[in-house]
Amino acid sequence: MINRVPHEIKIDPSSIRQTFREINIKLFCCRYWILEEWACFDLSVPFWRIYYNTVDGAEIIHNNRSIMLNKDNLVIIPPNTSFSTRLNTTNVRGNNESISGRKFTEADILEQIEATNKVDHLFIHFSLGFPLDYAGGGVYCLELTDQKLSLIAEIIHTCIQDHPFNFFDCLKVNMLIGLCLVQLENLLTEFKTMDQRIFGAMAYVDNNYDKMITNDALATMANMAANSFARLFKRATGITIQQYIIKKRIENALNLMHHSDKSLDEIAHDCGFSDRFHFSKSFKKHVHMSPSYYRKNLTLF
Repeated sequence: MINRVPHEIKIDPSSIRQTFREINIKLFCCRYWILEEWACFDLSVPFWRIYYNTVDGAEIIHNNRSIMLNKDNLVIIPPNTSFSTRLNTTNVRGNNESISGRKFTEADILEQIEATNKVDHLFIHFSLGFPLDYAGGGVYCLELTDQKLSLIAEIIHTCIQDHPFNFFDCLKVNMLIGLCLVQLENLLTEFKTMDQRIFGAMAYVDNNYDKMITNDALATMANMAANSFARLFKRATGITIQQYIIKKRIENALNLMHHSDKSLDEIAHDCGFSDRFHFSKSFKKHVHMSPSYYRKNLTLF
């Protein structure tokens, strides 16, 4: 027999209405590797990164500041942050980039890796969606608590085992990301000052960049005249509505190139470009190289 709750008894005893914001963490990759070379000059990409190394020897350079990667540093980097990397043992000549490495296996020993001037490297790529993927750029060193270290150890163990991530494995990665984001509260609350009409338009573009989007349609959603809304948008963001749409399409194309095996034709279609020609033209304008050249020279990191 089912015991039913009387109508006069509320499941939530409070009369205060609560609203909760959806948290959307989309994981692209979580890997644990051994780096032999890591000389890169511009790793600006449209997704978040978390880095953690146990062995000393790798560093990130951002705004002429050097950040060492080691067992005492957990680093998080928002999307579209431009930074360089290197190993202390790497002799970089001119503008030559070099990167090489392999997966960390159960047979590998940290002491032997350190003795051969290599480093271990845990890296997590993820997206938070709108608006958090538009946080200000930077490279942030976070406090390492016992809870974070415990999660890192479990995540590394999962990566070494090389089996598909199950629900609890993904939950641990999300927990680590959440603990990191809590420490960036001041950075992530800057969005509160933006006009909500701009927020609405940007959110719509982020969810519909693969479709045709007109200025008139976005202005109608904001209950404004098209010209007035276009001026408001540019004043708030520094770019036009159509420039923002193209920017979003290129960012998603870069994500797919980094984290999928889709062909360039498929990527062009999935990102809202009418054909490969228009995709290549826009990509070259923003990234300063063709999609085919970018993919050919794409590094894992």
